[in-house]
Amino acid sequence: MSRESMIPEPPLNISIEDQRNFVRHFGERLEIENSTYGNKIPDEVFSKINVHNCEPQNLNSRETAEFVRNFSADVAFIFGVDMIREPVLSALPEIKINLHLGLSPWYRGAATLFWPFYFLQPQFAGATFHQITPSADAGEILHQSIPELRVGDGIHDVGVNTVIVAKRDLKKLFSNSYKKWNFIKQTMDGRLFLTRDFQPAHLRLIYDTFNNNIVDFYLGGFFEKREPKLILSPLVNSIPIYSKYIFS
Repeated sequence: MSRESMIPEPPLNISIEDQRNFVRHFGERLEIENSTYGNKIPDEVFSKINVHNCEPQNLNSRETAEFVRNFSADVAFIFGVDMIREPVLSALPEIKINLHLGLSPWYRGAATLFWPFYFLQPQFAGATFHQITPSADAGEILHQSIPELRVGDGIHDVGVNTVIVAKRDLKKLFSNSYKKWNFIKQTMDGRLFLTRDFQPAHLRLIYDTFNNNIVDFYLGGFFEKREPKLILSPLVNSIPIYSKYIFS
């Protein structure tokens, strides 16, 4: 599924200050992601794989569902697309894992690596491997990953490090048979964020108040130290540096 531009245009009806923060935020995101991941294009990555390309508006079309059904997969792994709905949902295999960049149930929905920083909880930035359900990021959890928080890390450093540790854990999960995977039902209520919840003015806290040093303030003991209670798969065999946890 094609995504929005990595460098969106700032809204016209915002202050000069908010425009400056908006340009800085998305510009630094692109710079850090490209320096970490590289800048490959999908056609290059998937050149030897049968691919169905679509736009957000026809992600859940009958054509997409037919492609998925004909693939006859044992397991589906989903990352970076919009909500999966019918008829595609029913076309997927029983085990359909979404890699959600956010720790469910605390941060579900959109921009869930941004909101932990806005609420001064960088320790709640992480990734969740969960079963796909009709509700956003609410399915049974297989595993959760969090990055190490390091002095000097900005919001986008934590974002790319979240993806790196999730990739590491993904490889460990798939090095074992999916028949060994165990899932735990989400039992707590969290926050569901929508795309429209984000306003450019939210960036003032990140950049004007804290100059993108929220991790340093957290590590220095200036914020609440409440830790996420993670669900970890024993197949991954990797205990985070901090946090409470239970094994799935």
